[in-house]
Amino acid sequence: MRGAYLLGIRVARPLALRVGALGCRVFPPGDYLYVGSARGGLGPRLLRHARRRSGPPHPLWAPLRARFPTARGRKGALFWHVDHLLEAAPVELVAAWWQAGAGEAELLARLRAAGARPDPPGFGASDRRDGGHLLVFDHRRVRELFPQAESVSVR
Repeated sequence: MRGAYLLGIRVARPLALRVGALGCRVFPPGDYLYVGSARGGLGPRLLRHARRRSGPPHPLWAPLRARFPTARGRKGALFWHVDHLLEAAPVELVAAWWQAGAGEAELLARLRAAGARPDPPGFGASDRRDGGHLLVFDHRRVRELFPQAESVSVR
C-alpha cells in the first residue's frame, strides 16, 4: 500500500547532530513531524523508521508491527536525513499517521497552512526545494488536520 505518512518525533533535550550532506544541525527539545512518502509500501517504511541500527527499537515499533504483521521493515545504512535523527539517544518516535494514496506535498501544504514551520530548513528535502520535511508542530493537532488518517502512538 503506497501513500504518505507523518512521524511524530520527540526530542527530549538539545541535540547537535551531523546529518549527511546538511552538516551539523542543532535540534532544540520539542515535538517535530517528519513528512514522507512510501512508494514501496507504508508498512515496511514505517517499521524501518521505528528500528534503530543498534540497541532496542523505538517504542512505536511494537504497535506498528501489530498493525503491519507481514511487513519487513529492515534498517540498513542510514539513507535519509530522518535516519540520522532517529538514531540519536534523546530522540523517540512516538506516533505515526498515514494515508494510503496521499502524497507528501499534500500533507506538507496542509501542515504549513496550519502554521507548521520547517526546522532545520532543507531537512529531508535534498531532492526538492520545498523548505524541508521536518516541521515543528504540536502532535495533538494532527488528528484535526487529517481526520481520515490511520495512526498508532505511544504516550
